[in-house]
Amino acid sequence: MKKADLKNFPHLFSNISNWVEYTFYKGERNKRNLRFVTKPNKIRFEVTPTSYWVFKEVFVEDFYNIKELLKKVPEAPLVIDIGANAGLFDVLILSKRKKARIIAFEPLANNKAYIQKMIDANPLLQRQLTVHQKAVTGTEVDHIKLYMEDTAQNTEIASIYATFDPRNTKTVEVPAVSLSSVIRQHPQVDLLKMDCEGSEYDILYNTPAEDLKRIRLMALETHEMKGEGQNTKALDAFLKGHGFKTVITPITPETYYLEAFA
Repeated sequence: MKKADLKNFPHLFSNISNWVEYTFYKGERNKRNLRFVTKPNKIRFEVTPTSYWVFKEVFVEDFYNIKELLKKVPEAPLVIDIGANAGLFDVLILSKRKKARIIAFEPLANNKAYIQKMIDANPLLQRQLTVHQKAVTGTEVDHIKLYMEDTAQNTEIASIYATFDPRNTKTVEVPAVSLSSVIRQHPQVDLLKMDCEGSEYDILYNTPAEDLKRIRLMALETHEMKGEGQNTKALDAFLKGHGFKTVITPITPETYYLEAFA
């Protein structure tokens, strides 16, 4: 086993009951879907070859430092997930907090179908997770254009920016909803998770201060972009200006994990 795998093994063991499926059979991921069961709350799901890297990031590498993150939220938190992708962050949360109420937004049909399949197979997800096939924006618009891979499989790099990734050769129009309109349906949002390939800046910069104040905790994947203010340092200053305390963890030279809490 590689040193990196040994380092991450405690995360895998604490999150997945049938961890041997990963440690011994991950090499078969291009031949068959890997099948996992979470713990302590049991949620069964399959990992396809294209969702494998998301699974590894969330369940093995512990991108969100889940134990520490959950210390900052109540036992029955309201979670808004923007850019749900394969829904694995939501599965991880509910595997630890079965009373969590999660409202997820995922604009791509293939990804939405992947999440819906998991929901249909798990009564806990049916009760606690709702997914909307919409993009989330800063200003109110009916639709936006996304650039994505030309694939029928799960994809994690779709963006509103044509230059975000050279693999995004296909465009698609998707329905949209503003973050403000989502927040205003609730007195408080206990956790806002955001992984939306550069859209984090448009969304947060254009959300009114009174709406941001309803958010108690943010877990953000940020990307270093070329536009004005489209970088983690600028976003960090913006959030601090709105009264949030922040912790920034470098992931790659172009990607950071930013946690902000009121």
